Amino acid sequence: MEDRQTNRLSESLNIFETIINNRVFSNVSIILFLNKTDLLEDKVKQVSIKDYFPEFSGDPASLPDVKCFLVECFRKKRREQQLKPLYHHFTTAINTENIRLVFRDVKDTILHDNLKQLMLQ
Repeated sequence: MEDRQTNRLSESLNIFETIINNRVFSNVSIILFLNKTDLLEDKVKQVSIKDYFPEFSGDPASLPDVKCFLVECFRKKRREQQLKPLYHHFTTAINTENIRLVFRDVKDTILHDNLKQLMLQ
């Protein structure tokens, strides 16, 4: 059930932390989709992220600064930083270019795993 008192981003970070730190996922690469980038762009123009995340130190009107901060928020939730890579993609429902980037990340993951296994043999 959705908590209407909790900021949706904070709620997403909490859910992500629970999932990313579950031992079932400790040996898998993660691709994080940060969807609705078009809405984020509008939101950055209307509201300061510092109102919700006072620790934000960038320019609250800068979309790249806000995106970088958001990725770091999610990245910091992972307790075991040196494990499998965490890929991220900012997406919109209508952007088909993202699927090409997803395939690239999947190939990177497979290559990374195969190289690691070869080094162990």
